[in-house]
Amino acid sequence: MAQQSGNPSSAASVSVEAGPKQAGINSDDPAWAHCFCPDITKKHHLRCKYCDKVCTAGITRIKYHLAGIKGFNTTKCQKVPSPVQQEMFDLLTKKTSEKEQKNKEKEVARAEVDIENSDCESGSEGSDHGNNVLVVKPKETTGSSSSRSVAGGHTIDKYYKPPSIEESASMTQRVIKLSNKVQTTLTTQKREERRNRTCEYICQWFYEASIPHNTVTLPSFAHMLEAIGQFGRSLKGPSPYEMSGSFLQKRKEKVMDGFKEHKESWELTGCSIMTDAWTDRKGRGVMNLVVHSAHGVLFLDSVECSGDRKDGKYIFELVDRYIEEIGEQHVVQVVTDNASVNTTAASLLTAKRPSIFWNGCAAHCLDLMLEDIGKLGPVEETIANARQVTVFLYAHTRVLDLMRKFLNRDLVRSGVTRFATAYLNLKSLLDNKKELVRLFKSNEMEQLGYLKQAKGKKASKVIISETFWKNVDIAVNYFEPLANVLRRMDSDVPSMGFFHGLMLEAKKEISQRFDNDKSRFIEVWDIIDKRWDNKLKTLLHLAGYYLNPYYYYPNKQEIESDGSFRAGVISCIDKLVDDEDIQDKIIEELNLYQDQHGSFGHEIAVRQRKNKNFNPGSDLNM
Repeated sequence: MAQQSGNPSSAASVSVEAGPKQAGINSDDPAWAHCFCPDITKKHHLRCKYCDKVCTAGITRIKYHLAGIKGFNTTKCQKVPSPVQQEMFDLLTKKTSEKEQKNKEKEVARAEVDIENSDCESGSEGSDHGNNVLVVKPKETTGSSSSRSVAGGHTIDKYYKPPSIEESASMTQRVIKLSNKVQTTLTTQKREERRNRTCEYICQWFYEASIPHNTVTLPSFAHMLEAIGQFGRSLKGPSPYEMSGSFLQKRKEKVMDGFKEHKESWELTGCSIMTDAWTDRKGRGVMNLVVHSAHGVLFLDSVECSGDRKDGKYIFELVDRYIEEIGEQHVVQVVTDNASVNTTAASLLTAKRPSIFWNGCAAHCLDLMLEDIGKLGPVEETIANARQVTVFLYAHTRVLDLMRKFLNRDLVRSGVTRFATAYLNLKSLLDNKKELVRLFKSNEMEQLGYLKQAKGKKASKVIISETFWKNVDIAVNYFEPLANVLRRMDSDVPSMGFFHGLMLEAKKEISQRFDNDKSRFIEVWDIIDKRWDNKLKTLLHLAGYYLNPYYYYPNKQEIESDGSFRAGVISCIDKLVDDEDIQDKIIEELNLYQDQHGSFGHEIAVRQRKNKNFNPGSDLNM
């Protein structure tokens, strides 16, 4: 080791060589000049340079060792130079005094907290209660209290009969009740003032920490307030070390305990593993994995895969690892987007685990349908014109301010990642058609001067064109029924049993919007069917439609005559269940379901068939 000249503690950064495993330490603590870490895997095991003693509790323990201070689970160093010993002693005492000073400052800051008075008030209450009712007693006259005089020199006793004992007690009770009522009113008013003052302190912390205001709606915030109130005054809050250490570990344990209910649900009704690949703002590739079950969604893991080749084999191995962790017998299906690499992954999974389905994401498939429709000539031109208008309105602050005055709201702008936002943009323009036309024809817009520029002229030409608005209406009629299905697929309500029926309803609605004239919408139907037939008419989707009483009973004759839906149910049973006895029992219950016998014919079950948010899986004993 190179020797330091002058004071041995003057180096701000010390890297000590002590064998091949020694760790380099970068710190401005002077104590590092007198010790070193012999093993990088044990950063809290430090060896004294003077006596070779190893201390196992970090740099502070070394300071006590060098300073010769007993009582801190360490021994005094016998070889430490006196200047070093004094230096370590000064460091520790300085740290102690600084800590004491910091505690005093905290106490002073606490003492300044006063919820009895607001900032605009001065003085303090003379009593902790501050709500006492002042009763002014009349001055007694000389003589007996029962000999009060009236005009003419006569006493009141001549005209007034003294109350009985019972009447006196009743009057006293009424006075007490009136007094309590006044006191309650004053107490309520005072409590409200104290609450407002307390909320000022709470809000001040939120503002300084830049915490979103809607976090006060979290149940944990209410729990925190209640816990503080139960503790009382002088609560010492958690330190940053505690928040990232012991309390974080306790919270982690509680979260892990919460997994038990999810796992019980997996074992009872099965679950789906869902993957989602995306790119963050730094350009890193990330794949999220979650588990969806009847109990809800549980986040599994987030894998950073920027350096990996994301082919079918990679995705299969990643998903397969978590299937093994959850248990193959509990996994019903794997859901991914419709990228081509997932087809290879699905084939590999089917070869290894034939009882598990691999399906494409319905929301992603719907978004692709919308994108395909958006590529139709008239629709594509309409979307481009709408985007041109929106860009112009949001490109100039004064134009944007004027638009908000006319519309009293913002427009929905097209996004980059999901094509559904193109529909939302068109719908937003159509809903505000009158206000937008009035805006572009207004004198205020003309005076701004932007309509004389090239982009302003184009935007104005688009807005006042009836052909544009007619095409917007057509595009919205194409998009909206599918967008409603997409909204349902993206919700937390179980959707597998509803997807097939919702798609049939969407196609029917598109037809009705164009007066059932096939020539006006057949091209859109073909786009829908191409995506739907290829990705989302799987065995699970067919079985889900058959087993959903919301659709089955109103369309029973049609569904049974088709045959493909019941065949899908049988195929799913054969794939998911190996036990023949259980298979036979399921078929028996399937017949009960078909004939509305047993619990399927119960009044409650019949009533719940009309509930579109009902989970059909809860109506089956399968």
